[in-house]
Amino acid sequence: MNYSKIKNNLKGPIFPIITPFKGAPSYEVDYDAACEYVDFLYDKGVRNFYIMTYNSRFSLLSWDEMKKLNEVVTRRIKDKPEDCISIVADPLTNPTSVSVDFAKHAEDCGADILSMIFMERYYSDDQVFNHFNTVAQNSNIGILIHEQKLPSKTGGDVLYPLDLLDRIADIDNVIAIKEDSKQPVFSEKIIERLGDRLNVIISGRGKRQFVHFHRMGCHAYLVGVGSFAPRVALDFYKACVDDDVQTAWGIINEIERPFLGAAMSCGWHPALKSAMDELGIMSRVERPPLVSISDSDHNELMKTLRQIQKSKYYRE
Repeated sequence: MNYSKIKNNLKGPIFPIITPFKGAPSYEVDYDAACEYVDFLYDKGVRNFYIMTYNSRFSLLSWDEMKKLNEVVTRRIKDKPEDCISIVADPLTNPTSVSVDFAKHAEDCGADILSMIFMERYYSDDQVFNHFNTVAQNSNIGILIHEQKLPSKTGGDVLYPLDLLDRIADIDNVIAIKEDSKQPVFSEKIIERLGDRLNVIISGRGKRQFVHFHRMGCHAYLVGVGSFAPRVALDFYKACVDDDVQTAWGIINEIERPFLGAAMSCGWHPALKSAMDELGIMSRVERPPLVSISDSDHNELMKTLRQIQKSKYYRE
């Protein structure tokens, strides 16, 4: 696999695949709608797709459903005439052997990168390193480290030790890291220490962080409102690259901040899907025990959606 080519293309806004569900009583994964969402994004200019544990609702899926989603979406992406990157994921909680299985399956499907998340309690650096290294040694697919706070053996959470991430970054297959600590000072350390070896994808208040971090060498960010307005995300990245501060901050202040403020009070993931429903992109049905936002919250959120649509920076 040509890791250099993948890393060269893995820049700018990264678009998560939000999993659609059919209605009651089955609440089945709607794989056709997932493919239609890929088409929607691609037609707007998106080339970097990411099946991610949280946005893609892996906490609600069986392992077989996760594999099928990884496969169906990847094959749809790879059918496109222009080169696209397909990032798929392993489960939230599982033994190392299952991550190896998911890596091999992703490779067989034609995916470019497997996003791996470590959710077991942290006991030692070797414990975490060996998990990622075992998968790397038993597959030939690029690996993205979904780095967030680790559950501590004594309770609570701890940040990844930087020396541990330094070791992981030297594994040949590891080519990217999703920095999801939501700690700006720690994010800076990640970029400074790993940015010359790994593509760094910033997450959480993506645009507000990226407008600063891209100057330090951050390569990409995970989109939020770009999920339903992808051209806004693409325009923002171009503004950052072109040093067009007015456009970049115009998008942040007139689009990202208002929607984020309204959506967080309802619950970010179902609120995002609610906006997509309103725009005819995807049903806002969720699979229990996750719930859709209430009709009253939906109506209030749509007032904010209509507000941001009036911005001169808004493009779907």
